[in-house]
Amino acid sequence: MTLPLGTSASQAGNGGVVQRLRLWSGLVLMVYALMHFINHSLGHISLEAMQAMLFISSATWGSVPGNIVLYGALGVHLALGSWKILSLRTLRLPLWQWAQILLGVAIPFLLVTHIIFTRGVESQLGLDVDYTGELAILWPAGALQQNLLLLLVWVHGIVGLHFWLRIKDWYPRWLPLFAAIAVLIPVLAMTGWMAAARREAGRVIDQDEQAVIQNIYDFALPLDATIKTWIMAFGAFVIFALATKFASNRFRKHAKVDYGNGKIVNATPGQTLLEVSRSAGIPHMSVCGGRARCSTCRTLIVSDDAAISPRTGAEDDLLQKINAAPNIRLACQAKVHGNLEIRPLVQPQQQLATPPNLDPLGWGVEREVAILFLDIRGFSRISEKSLPYDIVFILNSFFAEITSEIESANGFVDKFMGDGLMAIFGLTSSPAEASRDALIAAANCQKATASVSRLLTQHLAEPIRIGIGIHTGQAIIGRIGKTADQKGPSRLTAVGDSVNIAARLESATKELKSEIVFSKATLEHSRLKNPANMGKRSSIKVHNISTPIEVIAVKDTTKLANALDIG
Repeated sequence: MTLPLGTSASQAGNGGVVQRLRLWSGLVLMVYALMHFINHSLGHISLEAMQAMLFISSATWGSVPGNIVLYGALGVHLALGSWKILSLRTLRLPLWQWAQILLGVAIPFLLVTHIIFTRGVESQLGLDVDYTGELAILWPAGALQQNLLLLLVWVHGIVGLHFWLRIKDWYPRWLPLFAAIAVLIPVLAMTGWMAAARREAGRVIDQDEQAVIQNIYDFALPLDATIKTWIMAFGAFVIFALATKFASNRFRKHAKVDYGNGKIVNATPGQTLLEVSRSAGIPHMSVCGGRARCSTCRTLIVSDDAAISPRTGAEDDLLQKINAAPNIRLACQAKVHGNLEIRPLVQPQQQLATPPNLDPLGWGVEREVAILFLDIRGFSRISEKSLPYDIVFILNSFFAEITSEIESANGFVDKFMGDGLMAIFGLTSSPAEASRDALIAAANCQKATASVSRLLTQHLAEPIRIGIGIHTGQAIIGRIGKTADQKGPSRLTAVGDSVNIAARLESATKELKSEIVFSKATLEHSRLKNPANMGKRSSIKVHNISTPIEVIAVKDTTKLANALDIG
């Protein structure tokens, strides 16, 4: 997965104090759950292995410091989760956030039974519930509820971890491994404790053990029913409070938020800009889920910022980190106080899945795209020996073929620059697809150049040769300038460091004596087959870029075509 500009680890924020408390309390609970899952998994080995791990777990969490950390984290997480639900100002949330809320509501309802039958029994009846006793209680009557609890806890924790880690630079590389582990651990845990329970089910239970188990049920079941009644009552109160709040909002004075594209929506004062967008069904990027940990929801405030709340501490820290202008705000933090005009600055993927001429890009968005620069080598020598008409004919014939190859590979020709051009790939596709398309276009452009040279032999003093540079990275996409009549839309273009890098790589084809030079970023995105022998690896310095750009210099386009599997 690739993220928009402003979401790299170097530009990631920590969120506010409440967000950090929720995160760290969740991490503590996830560590506790992981140890529990490992403990259950050992049932595939033996009951003794489970007991040994239980001893380690009990020594860790059963101590006074362990109890303080564990139950403190549980209390904080439950309290902040409840407050989060009560603070909802829109019901239009991403699916994963609804999943987190519903899982968070269901877990305590199931968890209370487990706590009563373990810690409750130990503290109130003075019984030490080891794995022998726990398996006897759970199997077979409690198997379904136990596995459901394990599954809900694990999914809730994994979803939270994913949306915390997804803004880290290294996370996409490790995601397949993490996903495999995330599936393997609960499967081993659920099957592990059941395997041990089946083995124990064959053991004869004497009358004393039966009496102890009956005492546990006599104590735990009524208490379980009472606490669950209180949980349901609290749930009913939360639903009533939310319904009352949303009903009262219908009668409050509303503010108008103008998105600048003919879309004006009513907002309840106190809503964040992100909540306003979601309430109106307007896609608004927010990779971190509105926690002030990324800057993808950043928004330009066009009108007077008196109609919006001041920056929060977490928001200010993050925006200063990315050198944002004073009128740039995080939509997840900025609350509406009055009428205002805004422009979200990072366009969601689905908003860009339209042809460029339909123009959702008029005021500028940030995308990860592949930029291709192409230039004719030694064209001055060709033009010196040709008439003006011949020069125009040669260039038009050449660019007609090259443009066809670029557009066939899903590229968009940004501009022509004398004897060169710039093209953009990825306006309506992923960075991986854009990188591969750009490389396919480059290989085919080299073939087309050779074909054009043969056709124009009588007009050329020497065959046409071209150099191509490609880089994949973040760029600002938009329409800049005006048309000649000042009426029609200007041509779509890309600006930013990625454009400068691609242009530098094109010029590097001369010094590296290569036909195509592309960056390591493009290689990694494209996932080429057998790229090792395709070209020479090198590094290029780019003006105003502190770190040299690692590149692959291709002298023989045939090797690139083979790696792309295009023949």
